[in-house]
Amino acid sequence: MGRKLKFVMNNKISIITVCFNCADQLEKTILSYMSQTYNDKELIVVDGGSNDRTIEVINKYHENISKWISGPDEGIYDAMNKGLSLAVGEWVNFMNAGDVFTDKNVLTNIFKMQITNNISFIYSDFYEMSGIGNSSVLRYADRKLGMVNHQSSIYRKKLHLTHGFYQYKRPYKVYDLMFFLSIPEEEFLKAQYPISVSDNTGVSNNKTWCFEQAHCLRAAYGIISIHQAYKRYLCQCINNAMPKSLKFFIDKYVRRNKTQC
Repeated sequence: MGRKLKFVMNNKISIITVCFNCADQLEKTILSYMSQTYNDKELIVVDGGSNDRTIEVINKYHENISKWISGPDEGIYDAMNKGLSLAVGEWVNFMNAGDVFTDKNVLTNIFKMQITNNISFIYSDFYEMSGIGNSSVLRYADRKLGMVNHQSSIYRKKLHLTHGFYQYKRPYKVYDLMFFLSIPEEEFLKAQYPISVSDNTGVSNNKTWCFEQAHCLRAAYGIISIHQAYKRYLCQCINNAMPKSLKFFIDKYVRRNKTQC
């Protein structure tokens, strides 16, 4: 049976939080959600079957959580899809365990913006924890350059009817960017203030091959040149010895140019 989406045509937003064995980080994210002055919102928590205190934290804040589920999944994107299936808001945002909003008025300010009917994706620059104390670094986001962060993205859920759910088969780890780049550029609107502060200990920042995957993906969509992507790929392979990224790059290049190996 396929996944189903429910829709309510208003500015209700579903905040979806994916977690696994990260009780302290989850509590921080829930408190950030609770602090938001915007009222038309819901929080959905998708837990991967934690065996630490995560369920205790969920129960502690159950009055503030609209829905939650716990059980095994096939990775972060599978969990994100589960959250989408539970969401009833017209808009969605993924604020995973450890991520927070930049301040209590973020959602209020977002929905005060002039959002025309042709706009389906709102995004912004974002802060990323530096790993040194509690300091953070401002990161630049630009759809034209294929640089979009899912914590600092708020988009209409109906996009998944046109562009599908997130793919989640391993070994690739950039399915959020793949989904974002499939959406026409004219549907994007950039907010002038950062939406989120991201925890940099997640799957995209754990010294895996996520960065070169993203670079190859940008080349496949024509955002950067093949030459740029190859140089980045080569440097990463020398440093990390991850040959599977070459297959990813070639597959995307072949599809784009409709050639055969």
